[in-house]
Parts: sequence; structure tokens; C-alpha cells
Amino acid sequence: MAEIERKQFAAALVARLRELGYSYGKAVEMWPALNRAMLSRACNGMELSAANYLLVCEMAGLDPYCFLMREKQVRHTLKSILNQPVTAGVSREAREAGR
Repeated sequence: MAEIERKQFAAALVARLRELGYSYGKAVEMWPALNRAMLSRACNGMELSAANYLLVCEMAGLDPYCFLMREKQVRHTLKSILNQPVTAGVSREAREAGR
């Protein structure tokens, strides 16, 4: 499953705003599709919708794929399932007799 590395994205966005000399107000003025609340959430590493994330990246000139974190998933195959150890079955009577 993929996730956005929000803290890394936030740091890059803050650095980009500093580089441009933009406050939130100036950024909204220059990029009218954004608003202060969205910029604040993005700069503080909070979750954004996918559309807003892409919009902020586009406006700031950031590559959205740079912040995509792909976790290695466990792949289950028939062979891996068949090779799993199985506990020997014990009848209910045998379990109760062992008490």
C-alpha cells in the first residue's frame, strides 16, 4: 500500500515557500486555487485529499511522486501457504481428557 510521506512533503513545501519569499497570504494571492487553511495543513504535515495534494504540488512546483512511500507488501502464493506449519488436529475429547 502506498502512502504520502507527509512530513517530508511539509518540509519541502515550507522550503519552497521560503525560497519564493511567500507567506501563506502571498502564496494564496499568487496561487488563487489554494487557500490558507489548505497551505497550513500541508505545511504542518496533516493529511490532504489526493486532489488537494496534487494541486499544492502543482502550484509549488513539487513532484508529487517524490513523496510517495511504497511499502513492501507481503505476497502470498499457493506455495507459501502450503509451506506454513500446521498444528496437528486434536479431537475435542482428547483435549478435554488432557485437562
